[in-house]
Formats: sequence, structure tokens, C-alpha cells
Amino acid sequence: NDHSSSESSGDIFARAMEEYSVAFQIGRMVADNVEDDETNEIEEEEHPSRRRSSLSNALKNGTAESHEAAENVHFVKNFIHGKIDRELYQELVAGLYHTYLCLESLLNSLGPKHFPTLHFAKELSRIDALREDMEYWHGTGWETDPKCRNPSPAVKDYIDRMEEVSRMDPLLLLSHAYTRYLGDLSGGKVLSRIARRALNLNGYDGLQFYNFESIPSAVAFKKKYRTALDELALKPDQMGRLVAEANVAFALNMRVFEELDVRGKVPGARLRPVREALSYYDRIIDQQKNQNANDQEEAKCPFGFKEGPNPHNNTPGPSNNKTPEANVMKASKAKEPASRCPWPFVFFHDPAQGMKDWQTWFIVGIVLCWCWSQL
Repeated sequence: NDHSSSESSGDIFARAMEEYSVAFQIGRMVADNVEDDETNEIEEEEHPSRRRSSLSNALKNGTAESHEAAENVHFVKNFIHGKIDRELYQELVAGLYHTYLCLESLLNSLGPKHFPTLHFAKELSRIDALREDMEYWHGTGWETDPKCRNPSPAVKDYIDRMEEVSRMDPLLLLSHAYTRYLGDLSGGKVLSRIARRALNLNGYDGLQFYNFESIPSAVAFKKKYRTALDELALKPDQMGRLVAEANVAFALNMRVFEELDVRGKVPGARLRPVREALSYYDRIIDQQKNQNANDQEEAKCPFGFKEGPNPHNNTPGPSNNKTPEANVMKASKAKEPASRCPWPFVFFHDPAQGMKDWQTWFIVGIVLCWCWSQL
């Protein structure tokens, strides 16, 4: 693959993370279902499946599940086909307002300190655009309307999660920022066109959310953002947690759409438990703890040598971790240099390795020479 050879692991990691965005997935689904020049634009702007490597392949299964999950939500399926309920869309806008109000407050507070090179407040901020959309859909007094002032239960769960990770590990906010903003840039144009036609709107009336006035070229900006992410020094465990949190972000956003199905009284609609959404992150944390415990056990030397992640230079056995996040960590950890227990102590617990060492055969040669001289 000519493209893959020119991409670093960080850049591919960024592209794979973007596939967890709801807006990006819906845009791709539109391109798959509708054949016209406008929907083809998303394929020209971005199609991560064209650029695959071992790291993005590790994430492929997770993004496929995300795509399937989006297709199973009634509101999303109707949106793709241009069937949009005005009242439900108004609720969606209100949910976006509360989501971005929280996200941008946290990013403005923590971004400059924890990831300054990835904090693009001027270019990406959506809150002013969403205030315009709220006024369009809910009237001039929307800020005092209880229905607009208080987030829905599903949106509140998402807000609670962002606030939780901001206290627990601020770096995880990148998962929410990336999957939201870069996904909106990738699929936003297509979604705004569908909404404009379905709701009979003019220009960006009621659709300012999709209008990134400070970004003249979405393609150029996304390349700039990915470069900044590529230059971020990420440890394998951090990368795994970021991907896991991107999964959480996607699931929490899907719960917002599921809630709209419930409110729209769609037969069989249900709102998945919030713990199900959060389990993606909990699972990878458990896997990391188990992996770290296994690494420490494998690295234990009876003579007290602790010169690296694997002092005996042993190859760990096969892992049972099948999740994309675990595969990301495994691919990253494969690059770590290994150290080993020194000769001749290695003979006491790893004779096979000792027989491979040059020192062993040097001594064997000296002994053979001495024996020969005695004949």
C-alpha cells in the first residue's frame, strides 16, 4: 500500500479513532446508500479504509460494530433517507448544545495545560453556532425554557462522563473532542444538506452547527490536527485507553439517538444501560492491569536483575485479549526493547538461553583446546 508506507502509527491511530464518530459513520452510510455528487464528497475528503496498516486493522472490528450499531437506530436510518421529524430534530439540537457547552468548557479549562497543541478553540468551537440554532428552533426565550435549560437523561449521562474523565485523566477528553469535531467536519456537510432538504430550510438557517466558518478547508485542517496528534508522545497504555474512551463516546452518543427513538415511540426502541456504554473503558483497564501483572511475573528474575521489561528475553505466550484496544497496546508494546538476565546466571533458570550465548561457546572452546593440549 503506497499510502500506508508514508503514514506513521500516530497518524493511522488518529484516522482509526475518527471512525468512532457518529457523524462520520452516518456520512459514510449516506455515501453507501445514495448515489449523487454531493454524497460522494465525503469519499473524496476522507476514506480511512483506503489507508490500512496493522494498527488500523486492530481497530477495524470495533469500527465495524460502531457502523452496525448506528444502522440499527431508527432515527439514524430515517435521517439517511431524508425523513426527519422536526420535533425530534429540535431535541437533537438541544442535546448538542448541552454536550458542547460541557465539552468546550472542559477543553478551555484543561486543554492549554494537558494538550496545548491540540486545543483549537477558535477554529472548532460550536457553542456560538448552537446558540443561533437554539434560537432558530426554540425561539428567542429558549434560555429560560425548562425544556431547553435542562439536558435529557441520555445527554446528562454523557455530560457526567466527560466531567468524570476530566477529573480522572484529562487526556481522555481528546477521545471526545476528536470523535466529535473531526467527525462533524467529515460528515457535517452531507448531514446539513440532508437536513436542509428534509426540513425545507434556507442556507444555514437552523444548521449553523455544521458551518465551520473559521475552517476554509476541512481536509487541510484535519491533516493539521492529525499531525499534532501524531506528535503527541503516547505510551501504549495511553493509546489503548484513548481508543477505549472513543468507544465510550460513540456509545454515549448512540444512547442520545436511542432516546430519540423512545421519545418518538418507535416500536421496540430501548435505551441501553449507561453501564453498557462505560464498559468499553472498564474492560480495557482490567486488561491492562492483567497484562501489567503478567509482564511483571515474566520479568521476575531469581537473582534480582531488573534491567528491562523482560530480563530473560523470553517471548510472552499468546494473549486472550481480542478487543481492538488490546491489539493497539500489543502492537505498540512489540516495539519495546527487551533486556535479559546476564551470563552465566541465566544457566540456573534458563539453560536453553545460556547455550545460545557466545560466552558459553567461548568457554567450551577454551576447554577443548586445553584437553587437546593434554593429549
